[in-house]
Amino acid sequence: MRRHFLTYLALSTMAIAQPILDLYGKNPTVFSAAKMSSLEVALFVLIIVLVPALLATGLDRLTRFLGPKVNEATRLWIIAGFSFLLGIAVARWISVDGNIGAFTLGFLFAAVVPIAYDRKKAIREWSRWLSVLAIAVTASAILQLQPILFQSDGPTSDAVIGNKDVSVLHIVFDEFPLYSLLSDDGTINAERYPGFAALARESTWYRNNVAESNFTHQAVPAILASAIPQQEGGPFLTQYPKNIFTLFAGKTSVGGIEPVTSLCPKSVCAGTDEVNALFEFSRFKSFMRDASYVYGQRVLPPVFRKYVPSIEGTWGGFGAVANKFKEQFDVGALSQVDAIANGTRALVEDSQSRVQVVHALAPHAPWRITPDDRVAPLSPSISTSNPESEDGVRDTYQTFLYQVAAADNAIADVMSQLKKSGKWDKTMLVVTADHGISFVPTLPQRHTDFTEKETISDIYRIPTFIKYPQQSQAVVSDCAMSNLDLLPTIIETTETKTSWVFGGKSVAQSCPANRVREVVSATGETNVISGGFEEVLERVAYYADVVSNEGPNRRVAAIGSSASLIGSRIASSDQNTSVSSWTVNQKKSFTNVSDQRGAKVPSLVTGNVRLSAPLEVGTEGIIAINGVAAGVIGELSGARDVVPYTAILDYTLLTPGDLSVELFVRTPDGAVTKVGSPR
Repeated sequence: MRRHFLTYLALSTMAIAQPILDLYGKNPTVFSAAKMSSLEVALFVLIIVLVPALLATGLDRLTRFLGPKVNEATRLWIIAGFSFLLGIAVARWISVDGNIGAFTLGFLFAAVVPIAYDRKKAIREWSRWLSVLAIAVTASAILQLQPILFQSDGPTSDAVIGNKDVSVLHIVFDEFPLYSLLSDDGTINAERYPGFAALARESTWYRNNVAESNFTHQAVPAILASAIPQQEGGPFLTQYPKNIFTLFAGKTSVGGIEPVTSLCPKSVCAGTDEVNALFEFSRFKSFMRDASYVYGQRVLPPVFRKYVPSIEGTWGGFGAVANKFKEQFDVGALSQVDAIANGTRALVEDSQSRVQVVHALAPHAPWRITPDDRVAPLSPSISTSNPESEDGVRDTYQTFLYQVAAADNAIADVMSQLKKSGKWDKTMLVVTADHGISFVPTLPQRHTDFTEKETISDIYRIPTFIKYPQQSQAVVSDCAMSNLDLLPTIIETTETKTSWVFGGKSVAQSCPANRVREVVSATGETNVISGGFEEVLERVAYYADVVSNEGPNRRVAAIGSSASLIGSRIASSDQNTSVSSWTVNQKKSFTNVSDQRGAKVPSLVTGNVRLSAPLEVGTEGIIAINGVAAGVIGELSGARDVVPYTAILDYTLLTPGDLSVELFVRTPDGAVTKVGSPR
């Protein structure tokens, strides 16, 4: 039986363990995002390596009671099963991605390996010796996952804080481009984002600051450690030992909220870190479930892969934690804006000075929060990949802008908390983002090889405000700085002396001369950003044509030729004859609508419009709530047959109670006809 176990171990290692552990080992950020403990990571590796072989051995042993023929047949079928998985894994490895090729190779392995095993003693011996691969794969995984398996408290700081009266609140937003905050004249859009406008009036706005990387697992360590991001490894303390947490640890009160990175030692951030237990069953169970999805997407042929939850964009760089964001917003869409409030509260309630870091996954996707902090349904039509159609990109950008307003609410609350507590004047408030995002049809939202000028500005130019202690007047700075400069600026402002050397320069007193701002991409490319704020203004003008930046947040729903109708009562005595029926997937959500914070509200609707005749180019659908135009369906322009649509509604019209929903059609000449209620 031990000999059979070794055979099963060899085959399962090649068929299952190696594809999974190779992927996870190259993307250790996923463990940080899942906040897995060292014990859980070790158990994960051991389960992936040993459990398939142990299960096979147990089945083999059980069938011994059914006779030698049944036992031998079972053994060969087990070997055939592992061999089939090995065959389709090899098919993916050599880029044979079609169903026919994958199944052919899988069945070939499933036939040849068991027959050879049954007939050739040398093959049986060879299969047992191959079990040493399990040791090699496990050892390789352990080496790659050292930062998680063998955690430390980091180096001992020699810092001496000269001004201990100053507290630091360092807020890092995620996926937040500067252009989204601005009016056409380059000022903060005060009507739409009063929180950031208020912050700008009492702080220094560094409007020429740039992110260091386009992906969180590099960009956040660059901020918190003032270090050029490393291409290999992950956002761990062992990789960035000298950072804001270890610098101030033991010198003042320190706290950190890190949903993706793991730079703060547990001994320092134990009270705010998500890992509060050495082993948590639900967390481990979810991680193992996700690993099964990863394996299915990595190995199975297309015909089976379509039934496995997608991990598109989930592996490689920042995408390694995509599921983490979805999970957090599914559990509680407001959890990330609440994290900002929690971090602020920790600073306010601390009786001494404090250095508090909050990395908030906002306004990062999925974009579900409305400007009044309600929650829209999660829609597959809103993707983290830019579609080809302008309508699809516009829909996505609208949902993003709603969530930017939620981030603005969070900033307004931060200022309110600090002022009410009496700590405003003695607090250094640093607000920035790890990177931005781009909404251009067919182009990536975050990936860049620096060949597309517009996406460079979208992704690397981010909002940055520093409210220095005792500052009360607005300052606008065009200093050519990068996020590497934030930690050195904190060090100078707190009058901290240290022998530690960081990658950036302080901008507290003056702008460093002759700056060369070289930024990196998570895929390894580098680029020097030499332009100024004028590049942002170009992007502001571009996006204002996608969704107008004029008016309050409710005007985000006002798009296309019908924009002027949104918010106005709409009616028509003429019945439309081109639309035979239409559907709203969120129809039930219009019953018993709530205005409570966190309540689910159909500010995004999807469905189909069935046409009995083709529509003219320029035709638009108008969704009305209780007789008031609330949103536009741009997909009807030039449409025929069945038209899938997505529409963003004016959230202020989603008032408490039961709401009626109707569709109107507006032709290019402005004529409006009525379709009626959804089917």
